[in-house]
Amino acid sequence: MADNQPSGSITFKGKRITKDDIMRVASRESPKRVNSYFVEIVGKRYPPKQLVESATGISTTEFDSQVAVRLLESLGCTVERVPPRQ
Repeated sequence: MADNQPSGSITFKGKRITKDDIMRVASRESPKRVNSYFVEIVGKRYPPKQLVESATGISTTEFDSQVAVRLLESLGCTVERVPPRQ
């Protein structure tokens, strides 16, 4: 689980990340396929697990989407749910 730090960072599994780290990931990577949740950054929808994995180096096999969602929300990111198909 993520621990809030007073400096606006989160420590997750021993790795410290900030919202700036998330923004850097988005600036250098193309988004992967979105399943249930996404963070929209500069008009592109990124899966939360992609952002967390790339910012921390921790494999997506070591955490689930809900953990990534909570972590990103703690950093001030807006996480949205993909609308159901009709």
